[in-house]
Amino acid sequence: MKKITLMLLVAMVPYFTMAQKRGKKDKTTSKANVEYMMIKGIEIPMNNNAADENANAEADVREIALGSILSENVKLIVAFDYGDLRDAEVKEMRVRRFRTMTSAANAAAEKGWEFINSNVISEDKMKIHYYYMKRNK
Repeated sequence: MKKITLMLLVAMVPYFTMAQKRGKKDKTTSKANVEYMMIKGIEIPMNNNAADENANAEADVREIALGSILSENVKLIVAFDYGDLRDAEVKEMRVRRFRTMTSAANAAAEKGWEFINSNVISEDKMKIHYYYMKRNK
């Protein structure tokens, strides 16, 4: 019986040593089959006329809100957040200038990105747009 137990233990040694070895991990590529990106757009109004605000103080609140929505006198800063992804597409998109968030989303869609969701945060007179995109590999 001792001989059988000893033989089983000796036979199991290769299996135990193989279980201890770790495979090499390639840190440069991700095994996920989906990539995510966020487009951040900041709208900054260019007209800071206090006189216009005082003149419109008696105007209807809805008209003021509608005027601020339709105002095209804003500066838009667009930033693409690709995470750790670094390639020619990232450099190309960061160099381009966009007038609207829609044009930025359309440019990303041309590269295969799909729109998922968006958030708009209004701080003082500034609006921050977050567009969430994904792409299947």
